[in-house]
Amino acid sequence: MAWEDRSGRIDHDSGELLWQQIADDLRTDIESGKLRGKLPSELELAEIYGVARVTIRSAIGHLREHALVTVTTGRGTFVAKR
Repeated sequence: MAWEDRSGRIDHDSGELLWQQIADDLRTDIESGKLRGKLPSELELAEIYGVARVTIRSAIGHLREHALVTVTTGRGTFVAKR
């Protein structure tokens, strides 16, 4: 899957938190099977979504809590095996 600009997938004017919108977007692609393997780094995802790195960190943390991704220090973030 190509990691094109995804900034259009989130609505900065919405009442929904940005990290939640990003987590939902990633969750949709994970559950559909579009996303597999290693995700881009937090910095790369921040650029892809046009948000701050801390926003990405919150979204990844949420996905991790729901066992959709695993994070390995020094290696990266990976879609959890299903």
